[in-house]
Amino acid sequence: MRKKAEFSLRYLEWLKNRYVMTAAFGLVWVTFVSEIDLIYLVKSKVELNRLKTEVSHYKNEIAATQNQLVDLTSNPERLERFAREKYFMKLDNEDLFRIVARKSIKSSKTH
Repeated sequence: MRKKAEFSLRYLEWLKNRYVMTAAFGLVWVTFVSEIDLIYLVKSKVELNRLKTEVSHYKNEIAATQNQLVDLTSNPERLERFAREKYFMKLDNEDLFRIVARKSIKSSKTH
């Protein structure tokens, strides 16, 4: 019991120290109270990482699209194939039949 009382007394003396109180107050202020608190900084860091990943993804997409553009502009046969596959274009003297899977038909009817 005596050790517990001594420990409590030391603990109270330690808390009365103005430097400890100032540090504790500053820590609470920075963590929870201020406008730019620790929680805001962590959320901002997570958002920044997500946006950096997104930027990287779009840079890769742009590079792939630029490569495709160079390929299509330099090779007329590939341009024709791209137009036929992507936009279902056809020549004047031919017919075009498009086969659609059943799942696509059902989902398009419900929407």
